[in-house]
Amino acid sequence: MKNYELLVDRIAKASGLERAEVERKIEAKKAKLSGLISKEGAAQIISAELGISFEDEDLKVAELIGGLRKVNVVGKIMNIFPVREFEKNDRKGKVANFILADDSGSTRVVLWDTNHIAMIEDELIKVGDVVEIKNGSTRDSEIHLSSFGELKKSSVEMAEVKNAPAASEVGLDEVRQGMSVKARGIVVQVFQPRFYSVCPTCNKKGMLGDDGVFKCAEHGVVEKKDRAILNFVLDDGVESIRVVMFSDQIKLLIPEEDLSDEVKAAAFRDDLLGTEIYLSGRVNRNQLFNNLEIVANSVEKVDVEALIETLNA
Repeated sequence: MKNYELLVDRIAKASGLERAEVERKIEAKKAKLSGLISKEGAAQIISAELGISFEDEDLKVAELIGGLRKVNVVGKIMNIFPVREFEKNDRKGKVANFILADDSGSTRVVLWDTNHIAMIEDELIKVGDVVEIKNGSTRDSEIHLSSFGELKKSSVEMAEVKNAPAASEVGLDEVRQGMSVKARGIVVQVFQPRFYSVCPTCNKKGMLGDDGVFKCAEHGVVEKKDRAILNFVLDDGVESIRVVMFSDQIKLLIPEEDLSDEVKAAAFRDDLLGTEIYLSGRVNRNQLFNNLEIVANSVEKVDVEALIETLNA
C-alpha cells in the first residue's frame, strides 16, 4: 500500500513519533470505528488529531487521499478531455478535466473556475506541460480546483512519470467509493456477457431509430459495432465484490468476438470460474443496486509457479 506507507512516513516525520507508534494509533482508530474506514482514512484522522497539516507541502500523487482541503501538487499533464457545459438549478457552467502524473502515479484534476478552464480552451496549458496546483481539494482520489485555487505552468522538469492511477493494495473489505485499488482473489461467479452498440468511429453509444437505422449523434448514420460488458464476482476470502469489465479489458482474457459465440463464451466462463487473478481498477457505486463494484482496468491470472518462486526467493 504505497500511498499508505508514504502517508505514515510523513506523519511520523512531522510528529516526531516512531513509525511503529503511528501505525499503532492508526490500527487503534480503525478498530474503534469497527473497520468502517480504510487504513488511509484512519491515518488521515490521526494526522488531524496530531495537529499535522500538509497544506504548505507539495504532495506526491500517491499520497493523495479524500478530504484534503488545501493540496499542492506538481505534475505533468498526460491527457486533456473536452470541456463540457452543464446546467444545474438554472445555473449554466463549464467543467474541464485532465490527467496529471508524477513519478508516483496519476490522478484526475477537475477544473470548475472559468479562468482555469480558459487556460485549456486557449491552449495556454497543454499535454506534456508540467503544472503547479495550489490550494486544491480532494474528493476520493481526484483533485478539484475552484476559484480559490491556483493553476500555472511550472519550470520544474519532469522526464519520467508514472501514467497509471496510484492504486492501493487492499483487501476487498477495505475498498471505498472512488479508490483506485489492486486486489487479488478468486472468481466465484461469472455472469452472461452483455452487449451494447457504438459508433465505429468515435466508440460512443448510438441510437437505433424506429426505422431500424443506427445513428451516431456526431457521425450520423453508421454501421454499428457491438461492444461487450462482462461481470463477475471476486472473493478474497474475507469479502466479495462485483467486477465490471469492458471490451478493452476483456481482450486481455479472451477475444471479444468469441463472447458472441455461445459455445466459446460458455467454455470461457467455465475456465474463468475458480481462477485466481490480480485485478486493478476503480471503485464505483452501482446506482441501480446501491452497492460498490470495481470497474477493471487490468486483469491478470495468477501464475502460481512464479508466485512460489517469489515467496521462496
